[in-house]
Amino acid sequence: MALRILLVDDELNVLKSLKRVLVRSGYDVMTASSGFEALEILAANQVEIIITDFRMPEMSGADLLRQVKINWPDCVNLVLSGYADFKSVVELLNQGLVFRFLEKPWVDSELLENISEAKVKYEQRRAKRVRDQLLMGSMSGLIEIDNNGIINRFNAPAAEIIPDIHLYENKHLAYLDTAQNKAVSQSFIDKQSSTLFINYARASDLAKSEEVMIERCLNDDAFQLLKLSINSNSLSSIFQLTRTPSVVTNESDFYHHLALCEANKECYALVYIGISQFQLINDLLGGEDGSHLIKLVLEVLKGVSERAIKVLHKSADRFVLFVPEIKSDSEILTVLNKAMNDLKKALPSKYTDAHVQLYGVYGLFPEDSLEGKELVNQMQLTMNYQVGDQQRICSRFDPQLVADYKKNFELSRLLLTAVNKDELSLRFQPKIDTKTGLVLSAEVLIRWYEPTKYGWVPPAHFIPIAECDGQIISIGRWVISQSCKILKYWGDNNIGVNVLAVNISARQLKDDPDWIDYMNECLSRNNLEPSQLIFELTETYLIEDFAICEQQLIRLRTLGFKLLIDDFGVGYSSLGYLSKLPVDGVKLDKALITDIESSLAMQSMIRNITRMSHDLSLIVIAEGVETAFECEMIKKLGCDYIQGYYFSEPLEQDDFCNYLNHFNSQGAQ
Repeated sequence: MALRILLVDDELNVLKSLKRVLVRSGYDVMTASSGFEALEILAANQVEIIITDFRMPEMSGADLLRQVKINWPDCVNLVLSGYADFKSVVELLNQGLVFRFLEKPWVDSELLENISEAKVKYEQRRAKRVRDQLLMGSMSGLIEIDNNGIINRFNAPAAEIIPDIHLYENKHLAYLDTAQNKAVSQSFIDKQSSTLFINYARASDLAKSEEVMIERCLNDDAFQLLKLSINSNSLSSIFQLTRTPSVVTNESDFYHHLALCEANKECYALVYIGISQFQLINDLLGGEDGSHLIKLVLEVLKGVSERAIKVLHKSADRFVLFVPEIKSDSEILTVLNKAMNDLKKALPSKYTDAHVQLYGVYGLFPEDSLEGKELVNQMQLTMNYQVGDQQRICSRFDPQLVADYKKNFELSRLLLTAVNKDELSLRFQPKIDTKTGLVLSAEVLIRWYEPTKYGWVPPAHFIPIAECDGQIISIGRWVISQSCKILKYWGDNNIGVNVLAVNISARQLKDDPDWIDYMNECLSRNNLEPSQLIFELTETYLIEDFAICEQQLIRLRTLGFKLLIDDFGVGYSSLGYLSKLPVDGVKLDKALITDIESSLAMQSMIRNITRMSHDLSLIVIAEGVETAFECEMIKKLGCDYIQGYYFSEPLEQDDFCNYLNHFNSQGAQ
């Protein structure tokens, strides 16, 4: 997408000359003959660079740029004016309102050079804003480093993972690692690898360590944003004692041995092994017992096979076992079963109630198509995301699981720029009034087309990622802004629908304190009323934080917005709290509609929900209606609105308008 520049000058000839120069250079150019016109353009369009005259009637360049600073802080502003205005512009330069002063008459080459520098400045501002949003909004631990590896900032979840991270501000990333292997850390910083594993120990207790996985979340020309995740392990002084050639090889020798096997085309198995309940034992029984358990496991692994095995003690309770000449799952599972049985026999009775056992992930070379260190890293990633009952078994390495994780991580990174790159779009699904048979409102649904690799990404896939990593805040604002513009367009052109339902995120309400003010600005800018927006909230969110939710909903209702409980009827559903919440209606979960044709009990449930909702003066919407039978049954059961593929799939704006014109002119059949 071409960089968009807004030219502001009250002299028409100046605008024409500037536009001609910039269009020839490939820029998307918009023009305004006054400050007021410029503000209207900025309200309706994304603009990266503003070039404005200083002396203009009604609104000066200085007044315009003060408004820009408040409402569009990412814009880079240049003043193009006569030399006589330079002293006045100096104050704006000192205030950070102006990036450069250019003198009339201009030199084309100098103008274009300054615009190129302004583009760089814009990218830096936008990148910082994205980093700021993520650091404030993400539930994941994030740290910001510069491209020299110096730690600049971190968020609260990062401080939970690394409690004394404040001690490492303005220090190299390598200092977080107890080994302080700067070469390995620098390789990661230089983007030669995508993942870094370190062992972190608190300064107050060096005997305890935790394995931290660091992944690159975002990077630009100057900074990198890194995501932290942790495996809690304990490490005592016995760790140094056990890292001897008689028990375990070091990493360099271990991977060198794997490389020799691969060069000689010799098959082998690798097992990434953990000890279940290790953290509990270490905390309850003490570090000495934890160290004894580590020694015990190492002794068991040494004797697990008569083959020339090797063991890499990766960290605290994590080991990598190499077994040569393994060609099948059954062979390595036999070895692992022996290890588990031997450990069970060797464990002292005090560990019995703790249910200590080995678990892990195994892979085969060459069958898994990965070599040495890469196979270990992939298994380590798999282990990091095993939870609950998975920490009781030893399973085959699943490349798809790792691929899915990496895909989600990459999608999260791509979502950071999806709004600015115009990759998001809206669809509209009509809601049919069962009494009149007309469409008077619709639900807004978001779509994402990622052009470089993934194409259309399903909302069910990217929305949870955005919820978790914080992008949902900027996405939610974009949806509101676009919805308001569309409602204004429809109203101006008598389309027939003047109400839109928008799904609202729990993160938006909790973590975006200015969101409601932003929404009011969008309404005011487009001459809309709050009653033209209906917000749909999932009932899971309502139940999880009832007290906070109630206060927020009361504020929205007081302002005039309408509220619906989405996906009602399954899970936590209770008509009891409906009387307590300031909502206007419920939207039945699709699962209720799916079974309506074959289940009299489901029909009875919907009838009762509808009747009691009406007793509370709440409307009832049925979504997911796909057949004529479902449609007729929903009408008989008393629902107020119907939404679903039986009437229409979600449509693009032009298609929706055409559908609306045809449907409302004929009425529902």
